[in-house]
Amino acid sequence: MNRLLRIEWNKMFYNKGTRIFLILYFALIGLMGIILPNIKPNINGMEIDFIKLGALNFPVIWHNITWLISFGKFFLAIIIINNITNEYSFGTFKQNTIDGLTKKEFLGTKLLMNLIFALFSTLLVAIIVISLGATFAENFDFIKGIEFLLGYFVEICTYISFAVFLSFLLRKSTFAILLLFIWKIIEWIIIGIEYFTKNKLNPSPEESTTFTTYLPLSANSNIIGFPPGSISQYLMGGKFFQDSSVSWDYLTINVIYTILFLGLSYLIVKKRDL
Repeated sequence: MNRLLRIEWNKMFYNKGTRIFLILYFALIGLMGIILPNIKPNINGMEIDFIKLGALNFPVIWHNITWLISFGKFFLAIIIINNITNEYSFGTFKQNTIDGLTKKEFLGTKLLMNLIFALFSTLLVAIIVISLGATFAENFDFIKGIEFLLGYFVEICTYISFAVFLSFLLRKSTFAILLLFIWKIIEWIIIGIEYFTKNKLNPSPEESTTFTTYLPLSANSNIIGFPPGSISQYLMGGKFFQDSSVSWDYLTINVIYTILFLGLSYLIVKKRDL
């Protein structure tokens, strides 16, 4: 296994584009943690101070930071797509199998390296949250709300598993990245159709969406969801951001999607000719 990981690491490290994207991805995560407390947008002459709004207090800091940094998963997906499709473009997949690497081992090394990326990204998020919380939070109760870290990890794993599936399916980085965009747009269209159809039949906001929220990319974004806030609570002297929790039903469906995408990837690799 160590030998396979070394081979995989050398492939990524000596690819200039992949190396640059990796450095930028993790650097941006770290940079976000440094500049976030200093971001104070001005709206109609009123300065918005996220620290005073309670954005960096526990437990809401877990939700806020994981939601914000989760947008970077697209860059990680690009890295993974390029890494896998390059195997076909440069013929290294075929050469590795000639040298004795089985298809199962090939897929296993890709998945293991992706898991390492997800774990390292999650660890970096944890360090940022704990560091910001220790500096700006009113109470350092970092255990409360830590389930968002698990939600972030599952969200990243599912998203890159989908990227892996698209990479093996299409074998071309341009097509895979384009389909990643198109798939999201298709889901938005389906969600819109369901929303307007249900509102026409039954104008109840609680019943506005059901099935479409469990589509792959929508369910992926809904694990953490947008951080809730209360203007009335803030005006009464409280904090704007409210406590919330991970959506466990979406987390569960994402685990199922991860297994599905990895299973489909294995079937593609196993059945297709080199």
